[in-house]
Amino acid sequence: MRATFNQSEMVKGLQRVMGVVPTKMPMPALSNIHLRLDGGALELIATDLEVTVTSKVKVLEAEGKGGVLIPAKRFSDLMRELPDVPLDLDMPDPQKVTLRGAETGVFDLPSGDPIDFPELPKVEAKLKFGILAESLKRMINKTALSISKDEMRPILTGFLIQLRPNEIRLVTTDGHRLSRISRRDVEYKGEAHDAVVPAKAFNQLLRNLEDGQQAHIAVADTRASFAADDYRLTTRLIEGNYPKYESVIPQNNPNRLTVRTGDFMAAVRRAAIFASQISRQVKLTLGKSEMKLETEDPELGGRAEVGVAVDYTGEPMEIAYNAGYLMDVLRLIDTDEVSFEMGGTNDAALVKPSSQPEDEEFFMLLMPIRLR
Repeated sequence: MRATFNQSEMVKGLQRVMGVVPTKMPMPALSNIHLRLDGGALELIATDLEVTVTSKVKVLEAEGKGGVLIPAKRFSDLMRELPDVPLDLDMPDPQKVTLRGAETGVFDLPSGDPIDFPELPKVEAKLKFGILAESLKRMINKTALSISKDEMRPILTGFLIQLRPNEIRLVTTDGHRLSRISRRDVEYKGEAHDAVVPAKAFNQLLRNLEDGQQAHIAVADTRASFAADDYRLTTRLIEGNYPKYESVIPQNNPNRLTVRTGDFMAAVRRAAIFASQISRQVKLTLGKSEMKLETEDPELGGRAEVGVAVDYTGEPMEIAYNAGYLMDVLRLIDTDEVSFEMGGTNDAALVKPSSQPEDEEFFMLLMPIRLR
């Protein structure tokens, strides 16, 4: 088994797979990358048993076929230190891989038997569809904010994918916030289907999918796969029933607030400096044309009051939010103005951009905190 490739191509391939190599190894073999040569194609494989990533590296020359395990970190560290020149990878005996290139030196790495590496998981797809990589990445970025970190409720640590005819939705919630984005430009003709994808899998897709690619998605009972060009990610799905989040989405919040996004963010940032380090409470007092933000720090002392011009329709109201959560929500608004649809002092607000792309709908739900 021998292959010749450019250093830059190998570095690109390694960057795609290194993110799933576990730092704490349940199996010693998982600290390795499986290099597999077949038919002139060199494939890199890495897994942590939950997520498996494969990436193909372009080869200049190749002889033979087979596979070998190489220590992932050492191989990756070495490749980053080499210049962008053709490199020869050779396997002179079963326990050693030799790497050499013009004026780079000769490097022997210990190798292992691929029989010790887990087999590539198979996805017996119940359904398949495609979506542009930039659309999928946008959906992930818009909803990652609300992912729960509570390992006691593992179902909330993932992204809920809801497939409907010609529509895909992503939903996340941590109990304080809920985010949902839907796109209606996908060619999916199948039945309604829900699945929960681990956050780690989508984090890897964010790093490795490239704009302009078509992402091909296949979903089975317990796994899903995402493929684009020479990159493929397979993940286990999180088992369990996602909460019926639709029941908490307010259908008729009568109080409507519209405010310039940048002005609101600036006001919250200033006021948050004086917020309680425990509650992070910022109180909003809503009037027809002005909103007043107030914070107070009873532990360290200090108080802030900031006014912002708004367009508000509804009853005069006082309501409080966690300043950090409020800023997180505002960062995801990419329009000049943001809209808050509110009920009472203790009701969740529906937060939306002032305008939306034709095939997209995005909103967030933000729970208030009790006034103190």
